[in-house]
Amino acid sequence: MASTAVRRLQLPLFFVLAYAITWSIQIPAYLFASGRGESLTNEANLLHFQDIIQGTMDPGFAWVFLLVSFSFGPTLAGIIVIALVQGREGIRELFSRMVKARIPARWIAIILAIPVALAVASVAVGFLLGGFHLNYAPLVPLALALPFLVHLVIFTGLAEEVGWRGYALPELQRHHMAEKASWILGIAWGLWHLPSNLLMPYLAGQLTVPLAIAIILGLTFGVVGWTIVLTWIYNNTGSLFWIIILHGFYNWVVSYLVLSSGNYMAQVASGVLPWAIAVFVLKKYGAETLTQGPRPAGIPGSSPQSAGS
Repeated sequence: MASTAVRRLQLPLFFVLAYAITWSIQIPAYLFASGRGESLTNEANLLHFQDIIQGTMDPGFAWVFLLVSFSFGPTLAGIIVIALVQGREGIRELFSRMVKARIPARWIAIILAIPVALAVASVAVGFLLGGFHLNYAPLVPLALALPFLVHLVIFTGLAEEVGWRGYALPELQRHHMAEKASWILGIAWGLWHLPSNLLMPYLAGQLTVPLAIAIILGLTFGVVGWTIVLTWIYNNTGSLFWIIILHGFYNWVVSYLVLSSGNYMAQVASGVLPWAIAVFVLKKYGAETLTQGPRPAGIPGSSPQSAGS
């Protein structure tokens, strides 16, 4: 059984572990890869796995690539803290949410439609504001679309969401209403991406002060909007399984439609447009729980004392 101090400090412990596990592996790996002229983006990583399967990757780079791919910082942090604080019962309850695939069909439709709608709208905005120009080139060959989707579900969805939505969101909602919990988690989640979003452009000689400011704003204010949307979906379904799928599917759609469009304004719009859905669901469902009616099992409610926090 965890000590009182561990229970009280479990959220800070989770965030420290999530950052430490990821960054202690990720930053040296980025430096190493840059020195070899290699990239470690989601798209490049799928092609790296293909090289490993075909036996064409340099073993000196392969172990670094595999280490960074399987670091799974947020998910490992979530499992560690749940095991420390809640023991086996907590791990069993977490697993039950991870395999909860049966949810109402309308929520599955929402989960699949939102990434596509946001990506199409982003490309449309980029096309209109970017001088009616798109330079479309898929970052991953279309022939590898299905393996790429599976890759993203595992190495972004599963690697992160057991921590972010599996542990941190329910724990934050024990003390804060859903909107405030989403702000806290969204900022922490966004800043967790700093090495991949700032260090990699810097090493490539592409980072400027305006770009750095835009990236930091996107990783704070921008990510919060998407976090509110995820909180709304999670609180209404109680399914970590579908959150993991959504994370990977969203990245897949954005890669093929937005990042591959070659349009910078489309990428900016992709970070902002989730706020349109966030504002709508906050108004419709309320900031306290983002639900109507009782929430599914595994979704703790706000305490009376914190309902207005």
